[in-house]
Amino acid sequence: MVATSETVIRRLYQITNDYEKGFDIQIIQLIMLGLERFNLDIGILSRIENDVYTVLYCVTPEDVELNPGDTFDFNATYCQITCKSFGLVAIENMGNDDKYAKHPAYQAFGLESYIGIPIFVDGEIFGTFNFSSPQPYPRAFEEADIDALHLMASWIEVERIRRKQEQRLKELNSQLEYQAYHDALTGVANRHSMFKIIPADIEQMLRSDGKGSIAVLDIDHFKQVNDKYGHQVGDDVLKKTAQALKSRLDDKDFIARFGGEEFVVWLPERDVEESEKLIRKLHQSVSEVVLDNQPITISIGVCHFDFGNKKDFECKKTLLDFLIDRADGALYDAKNQGRNCIVAVTS
Repeated sequence: MVATSETVIRRLYQITNDYEKGFDIQIIQLIMLGLERFNLDIGILSRIENDVYTVLYCVTPEDVELNPGDTFDFNATYCQITCKSFGLVAIENMGNDDKYAKHPAYQAFGLESYIGIPIFVDGEIFGTFNFSSPQPYPRAFEEADIDALHLMASWIEVERIRRKQEQRLKELNSQLEYQAYHDALTGVANRHSMFKIIPADIEQMLRSDGKGSIAVLDIDHFKQVNDKYGHQVGDDVLKKTAQALKSRLDDKDFIARFGGEEFVVWLPERDVEESEKLIRKLHQSVSEVVLDNQPITISIGVCHFDFGNKKDFECKKTLLDFLIDRADGALYDAKNQGRNCIVAVTS
């Protein structure tokens, strides 16, 4: 039974406003509505790129072997006719048409009736929305058929654009979030990220009596690098140093640029021996960064902590600030000892 124009409009409204079902289900329901309206057998939403016709969605009889992802030579499809006309094409009987009976699509597939329309996105042809059958159409396609297909295609075009804009917005939001929590120069986390991530770790570790270490690392004589070679070279040293340090850390560890030439490294859930072994690797890793045939060196101040000894942390100011202050004091001692060394304290 052919769906009336009123039924098509009502069902189209229901389908296109039911966003909770998702685009995939909406498209399949739209195709089924078209099959009911046109009383045809095959419904397809296609994608056309570089003369390749790809089936994105389809509804077919059981004896027709056609699946999403199937590809064809675009020039050997009826949709080539549709796209060439830049508008809706409706043909009731291909075999009786002097022009279309010779088309490669008719020779290959033998589909007698067809109605299709191009789908445009950003002014370019995206693909086609089309319906066909191996049987000739028993009547002429009516104005109501054409209007129905135009309505369906318009929604697909608007929805494709909306989804594209939505995806772009998600990408922009992801970029903004990344920029908010990462240092633009070195690519490692920034202070904002540090004061979000580490306190959350500290809360969890306080409950589980966790232990670990925090280190403050400073590139030795960095001001001289900037003064002698310029800020561009200094920036390059910072980037290479950050990546050398990061390459030695595990996923559970954390590194942030604390400011200037200083970095903070957070090593949760590690005992003192394990932490010190890793910190020595961090110290050594920076020697891979060479300037004027001389390796870059760093000074490191470390604070080891054990939250199992809770009384040691009572009445302290913000624990992260307290731990950083302790590590920073150790860093100051390392610089006083001639730099290029590690000094550790325990809290």
